[in-house]
Formats: sequence, structure tokens, C-alpha cells
Amino acid sequence: MNIFETTIHPEDVEKISSVIRVGNMGFGKNVKLFERAFESFSNKKYNIATNSASASAFMIFSYLREMCGKCDVYTTSLGFASPAWAAKHFGHNLIFVDVNDELQFSVEDYKKQRQSRCERYSDGGIVPVVMPVLYGGVSTIPGFDQFFENSLYREIIIVDSAHCVTPTIKSHFTFFSFHPYKPVCTSDGGMISTDNTHADEYFRCYRNFGRTNGQTSYDINQSGFKFYMNNLNATIGLTQLDRYEENLQIRKHNYSKLLDKFKGCLMPQDKKSSFYFATTLTINANDVILNKDLTRLYPMLHKTSYFDNGQKLPNLELIHPAILNMPLYADFTL
Repeated sequence: MNIFETTIHPEDVEKISSVIRVGNMGFGKNVKLFERAFESFSNKKYNIATNSASASAFMIFSYLREMCGKCDVYTTSLGFASPAWAAKHFGHNLIFVDVNDELQFSVEDYKKQRQSRCERYSDGGIVPVVMPVLYGGVSTIPGFDQFFENSLYREIIIVDSAHCVTPTIKSHFTFFSFHPYKPVCTSDGGMISTDNTHADEYFRCYRNFGRTNGQTSYDINQSGFKFYMNNLNATIGLTQLDRYEENLQIRKHNYSKLLDKFKGCLMPQDKKSSFYFATTLTINANDVILNKDLTRLYPMLHKTSYFDNGQKLPNLELIHPAILNMPLYADFTL
């Protein structure tokens, strides 16, 4: 089942088709409307619509390289490749962190790894950057905010919120994905959310080739590329924001049915979760995946040829073969 079958209502069709009829499908007014509407989801002052979460991560790591130099970037190995690739592309030192038993960023493992490098941070030289992934749609990671509020190293927090559109975890930068199967979907799209005024200006210029418009032409005054969200996707996104609560109830209902079936053995969600998918651990995960046309979703990045750096992540390596992710946008049954 395609998610658009459940989320696009007849009254939304005219809004979308009108953009196509007029031909205003490049950067247009609905992009700004979508950004303003998304503020109530992100709870950030600035929301910069992009053409993908990958582009969003790329711009964030470009900004950090220009503002802070090479950083140490700590993130989990259980996540999509492009944010980790972007960090590595800009010369940042990529360090993988183990997951806890709920497949979230392990603060305890981060503490151990940071301790071994604490001299790099104590003199204000290298900046530590922490990038958790809100795996499965959860809105926060228990104990995460409390730890970093009391940290002496003033880490920069980037949250990969591709699975959740209503995060409550604290961050300096959060990026989102609006891929067709996400809780808010377009044909493709992303968002950067931040309270940093300077970063907002940088991202808006970057997504438009690094240019600043003048009276008769434009100037190129910084790095940039074609990373803006187009007007058609913004229009689809606006209809999706209107339907979010309705679709969320469907996801919650499907989660509760699976929770009953698995007798409480699903990874927990929280009150502000987007319920992207339900996850359980099972010894026959591979058989279920093959029989039900599912995917593992993510490989372990630190075990891939490109990202392999010799790190050992014991908990993730133990759990990963048993991970079974089940969609919540449809009435999934085993």
C-alpha cells in the first residue's frame, strides 16, 4: 500500500493540481507557508525547507566546518548513510557510538568514548558534535537532555529526526525527512530547524546556489547548491500537516494492535512520537523479512566497506540480526 492512498484526501487534490496547472512548481510562496506552518512541529524559530534530509545534513556539516573547523562527530551506526557521509565529506572525524537496548544513542557509551579524548576538548580546540538518530519515530531519548545540560564540553547537538516530526529532544540543529513513507510525506523533501539566526541566513543562501539577489542580477557570496524545496512538494507538505493528527491516530492504532500481538515486546514509543514504525527483536527476523517483503532498513554503518574504521559496537552487533521493523502507516499483519 502506498502511503498517499491513506493520506491524500479529495479536497487536497485541487490544491496540488492547481500548482501544476499554473506551472508554479519551482521555488514559490507555498515553500514559505510550509516553513511557517512547520514551526509548530519543530518548536524552532527558523525552519528552512530543502529538497531532502540528505541536503539538510550536508548543509549543516558545511556550516560547522566553516564556523568551527574539523569537529569530532559522534553518531550511531544504526542510521541512514548520508548524514554520516556528509560529516566525513567535510573532513570531520566520524566516531560511531553504540546503541542502548532500545536502539537509541547510548549516552553511557558516548561518555566512555569522550573520556578517552577529553584532552581534545578541554582547551577549546576540537569541537565535539553529537548526532543521535530518533530511531522509529520517538521524540526524545531518556536521560539525553539531562546529561548534555550538565556537560562541561558544550557539545553541539544535531538531531537526525527523519523518523519524527515532533521531536522534544533539545538540539542546536534538527533535520527532517518528508520521504513518501514518512509521517509527513511529499514526493521528496527535508527541513532544517534551528534557533541560530546566522545559521538560518547561511542555509537559506546555501540552498539557492549560494547567491544573493540584486536589482538586475545576483552575486555568489558563499558555498551553495540547488537544495531548496520546490513549490509542488511544499504544497503536498501543507496538506500533510493538516492531516498529521488524523494519520497519527492510524499509526497509533496499528502500533497498539502489534503491541497486543507481540505481548508488549515492541520498542517503546513516547507521547510525542510520530510512530514511524514498530520494532521488535526476534530470532527469525530474516525469515519474516524475506516472507513479508520487508527490509532491515539500515545496515550497521561501521561494518560497511566505506565507513569501516575498525570500531567495535558490542550491543548493536549483538542486536542487529534480530531487528524486525514493521510499518505503521498500513494495517500490517504477520
